[in-house]
Amino acid sequence: MKIRISSGFQVLNFFVSLLAADVSAEELGIRVSVEQKKLANGLSVILAEDPSATVVCYQTWYQVGSVDEIPGLTGISHLFEHLMFKGTSKYGPREFFRQLESRGAEVNAFTTRDYTVYYEVFVPELLEKVMDLESDRMTSLVLDQESLDHERVVAFEERKLRAENFPEVKIQESLWQLAFRSHPYHWPVTGFPSDLLNMKVSDLGKYYQDYYQPNNALVVIVGNFKKESALRWIKKYYEPIPKHDRPERKIPVEPEQAEERRLILRDRIGSEKFLQSYHIVAADHEDSYSIDLLSNILFEGPASRAYRKLVQEEEILTEISSASYTPAFPGLLIISGKMRGKLSSEKAEAALNRLINDIQNNGVTEDEVRTAVKQLTIQWVDSLRTPYGLAQMLGTIQTVFGNLHRFESDLAKYLQVRPVDIQKAAKKYLNPNNRSIVTWVPTT
Repeated sequence: MKIRISSGFQVLNFFVSLLAADVSAEELGIRVSVEQKKLANGLSVILAEDPSATVVCYQTWYQVGSVDEIPGLTGISHLFEHLMFKGTSKYGPREFFRQLESRGAEVNAFTTRDYTVYYEVFVPELLEKVMDLESDRMTSLVLDQESLDHERVVAFEERKLRAENFPEVKIQESLWQLAFRSHPYHWPVTGFPSDLLNMKVSDLGKYYQDYYQPNNALVVIVGNFKKESALRWIKKYYEPIPKHDRPERKIPVEPEQAEERRLILRDRIGSEKFLQSYHIVAADHEDSYSIDLLSNILFEGPASRAYRKLVQEEEILTEISSASYTPAFPGLLIISGKMRGKLSSEKAEAALNRLINDIQNNGVTEDEVRTAVKQLTIQWVDSLRTPYGLAQMLGTIQTVFGNLHRFESDLAKYLQVRPVDIQKAAKKYLNPNNRSIVTWVPTT
């Protein structure tokens, strides 16, 4: 399969004149060749060759995250992010870093609720070596008590460091635990310390066999490489790896929230902070486009309704922002604010209620929708300016939607959202019974 996406970013030049049109990425002048392949063992491969790039970005996406964990084994996905660098029977400890970083490559990984990603950014000459290393640790990772004990300590220290230096992590985790009762989004990606402490080598072995195999993986290659050579090496290093059926995802459905939930945290901070969340939809739901634009109109930047009203005019907040999390399963719209001086967050709650009620009752304007679509499009285009950004977009779409063509219609769907759609979304999702609030209060 071949599709075409942008490298020239002509979309910015054409955007104003195209706002009212039903256009696809192809019609916006998007022109980088992307090819998708699938090996007999189930490994999916996406290749986006761009001779104008100076580097190659290589990403390996495993469709496993904290959502696949069970009570007693929370945090195992994040733990594997560390274990995958511990060494194999062929390449010893730290060899992965030594082979690549000593030659200028960037090597890292991250874990989310829905997937785990390992990536390298490097000069083109290293592509075959990267494939050798990545395919090797897909099948020959050394898992023993020594590795578990060491990386468990590292995971503990990382969690402690994050919580102490970035207390916002604690309030974020508390919000997700408050908002979700049954769904695995309830627990933090880093897991509960008691589960990490009790994890066994046998748990690691089963997890590795279930999820770290080609049928559950996606390789994305973007940048300056030759497609013919890349495909030859892909077959050489990955085809011999046998496939296994991954466990079926049996994710509990989160019951509809029937009443507002609240939690108060206390710490040595100067001013009150708060997080509010509303249950919303998953990434593949049509309402996600209206919700994104609603969030933008209310909270994105100094021109947003909330910033103008609460920060500039009423001066009760110093910061206000939001994030529309629409992952593989129904997620959250999260609003974050910091009070000015010694003011109570009750003032901000009342003001936010008035702003939300205004949209629910009176809607938004055509100009607000046009501006929001333009901002989202510019953000989307900016994210594709590097091989890493393009690889991230392609990997996310394929992993979450299972359909690489999905991105082609996204811009058009934002353009099709009408003011009445945003008003309906505000009425449907932004109601008090669907809300969870965590307030961070200074200790007295």
